Amino acid sequence: MTIYKQNKFKTRTLARTVRDKGTNFETISEISILSWDVLENGISISEIKSKLEQIKQRKIYSNSQLYFWAPFASVALCILFDGDWIQALIVYISTFTGFYARRTLILKNYNHLLSFFIASTISTLIIHFIGLFFHIQVEQALIVSILYLIPGVVMINSFIDYLEGYFESGTARFIFSSMAILMIAFGFFTSNMIFKMPLVNSFSLFDLSNLQIQAKAAYSPTGFPLHVSKLVFGGITSLGFALIFNTSKRALWTVFLLGAVGYFINYLLFREFEVNLILSIFVASTFVGISGMYFAHRTHTPPIIFMIPAVINMIPGLISYKFMMGMIDWISNDKGQRPSVEEVIETFSFGITTLFILFALAFGIAFPIIVFNSYTVKGKDLNVLIKKLFKKD
Repeated sequence: MTIYKQNKFKTRTLARTVRDKGTNFETISEISILSWDVLENGISISEIKSKLEQIKQRKIYSNSQLYFWAPFASVALCILFDGDWIQALIVYISTFTGFYARRTLILKNYNHLLSFFIASTISTLIIHFIGLFFHIQVEQALIVSILYLIPGVVMINSFIDYLEGYFESGTARFIFSSMAILMIAFGFFTSNMIFKMPLVNSFSLFDLSNLQIQAKAAYSPTGFPLHVSKLVFGGITSLGFALIFNTSKRALWTVFLLGAVGYFINYLLFREFEVNLILSIFVASTFVGISGMYFAHRTHTPPIIFMIPAVINMIPGLISYKFMMGMIDWISNDKGQRPSVEEVIETFSFGITTLFILFALAFGIAFPIIVFNSYTVKGKDLNVLIKKLFKKD
């Protein structure tokens, strides 16, 4: 925490280690409202402590609600990535189990990085097993199987910290998110190695491949229905992640709207108008960022609470999956053969593209926050800015 004096020339920074229990946007939102109550009404220290205790005890979603609804984020992502409904069902089962395992470990104060590894391993093991047992294709399911674990909040906040000059906290967050991604990848690698074993790889009892082909053919929208599906599933993905982050109920409709429109903008630019993918994602995330600033004032909620769930549906799942599989193939090559130059270039191009897309997402969100928000959203309402820009002489 950095405290500024009124002249802003003298500061005092305090650092303290706190036990992390995961991201809770409801707590962030309520503390933001409390801070305004302190500033505008000058409430006493005892009142502040009482309200903080109430915020600490508040629980907006039951465990059963979280475990049931949160996996729909991965289901919607699977459909967005052209998966069929059989894979979507598999993704629901794997996400439900992995999310339950990770949340249980976190609530019991186990190491966060360990929880990332265990949840990643469990989710991918389930998908591998079902795909092998029923002899069906599960590539799209694997692509989205671990996206619910990606520490998007930490990564984006790290980027914002760097842009605002808070290098110490930005570096700490960057290192943690990098370690978390490494543990997620290691869990994916472990599962992949288990199912490459000859004894396990030959284990198949049922053949549902024809049923999967029929399911794929039954859901192949084109034209207007396709565009509607992209809007709806883009919004559902954001809603699912909003639940994972314990977002306030009053903000859910905004998260759905921004997630749906943001993803649709990205889809139109990249698929319909053939704009570069990184530029498409930057434009879409910037729209989410600017719109988030507007709705933040309307719902009295910090803008980051809308923005992060709304852009997670644009995470480069397929590209990062190809990068990860390329690296796994290098490591697990038991024949001692070196990868070709083409394979090396292709794998690293996927990795670099993934990195630039993440930067585009983060910068698209961070840019409006830095430009329009010097202290708070109330301090720079977009309505006021618009009136100043377009006021007639």
